[in-house]
Amino acid sequence: MSREEALEKGILEDRIVFLRPIPKKSDMVNDTKHIAFFKMEGASDRYTLKMDDKTKRIISPFKGGKNFTAEEEMKYFSEVVGEDLNPFKKDNSYWGSNYIVITKTPELMAIGKRFDLSVPLENLEYKVLLTWEKEIAPDWDSRFNGDFRYAFVGEDYEERKAMSQIDEAIRIGEVIGGMKNSTKKMKSFINMYFQGKHRMNTVPEDADTEFLVKELKKIIDSDKEGFLNLADDPYYKDKELIATAIAKGAITRKGVGTYIIEGIAEEYNYMPLVKQFHAWAETPTEPIYAKIKAMCK
Repeated sequence: MSREEALEKGILEDRIVFLRPIPKKSDMVNDTKHIAFFKMEGASDRYTLKMDDKTKRIISPFKGGKNFTAEEEMKYFSEVVGEDLNPFKKDNSYWGSNYIVITKTPELMAIGKRFDLSVPLENLEYKVLLTWEKEIAPDWDSRFNGDFRYAFVGEDYEERKAMSQIDEAIRIGEVIGGMKNSTKKMKSFINMYFQGKHRMNTVPEDADTEFLVKELKKIIDSDKEGFLNLADDPYYKDKELIATAIAKGAITRKGVGTYIIEGIAEEYNYMPLVKQFHAWAETPTEPIYAKIKAMCK
């Protein structure tokens, strides 16, 4: 298989990643500029295939993909290096003598070790390092999800992160813009947020614009993802009607997450109630639903 075919199949990838250290302060060294921060300058870590901690079997770097099997992947890299790369082969000379060395240098600490995944040998090293899943995070956003020493980060990570933040800020602006001239909409949004988080908080009926804006800012500052998830929720209109119905007394809230509708024996938890309202909205002539809507006008 040629390099071009390997790229087309996805065995190789047309992207660049960097392996970066995740230094942690310690009682001995907590100055990030100290020569021994993370480890001594010039000190190295050596990696070859990882052994599973429980089964004591070698972890294969060949996982297969959408358009290729693990066997095809192993065969391709074996042809590239001119040796049998079967990780389960007893006394495999390749894996016994080849190591990936990560040496602490100023460049490593500032940028990381570069891997061009379109280059077969660098891609192979990348796959080997991923077998150290308790020590090396597969991406930068996962670096604090375990006791990792290193993490991979895409070459365009900062650019993509910046664009994502811009898109996020624009969307937040759109949501705020859509309700800023309506205290009713702001109250409903905040109450929906509280209900979705199973919190007892409710917005006072006499809350003014200044209070509502401050509450929205608190939500955005503490839970931007939750704010946007609610704004784009496919059940938004149903949740909005429920929030208004609670404020008007058409629905009674008992405790943190139980809801009672007069005329219905069943008690609802929040999401089943939301889905019931969504179903009623499909046939708005349903008497109880029509009554609630009339009370909320």
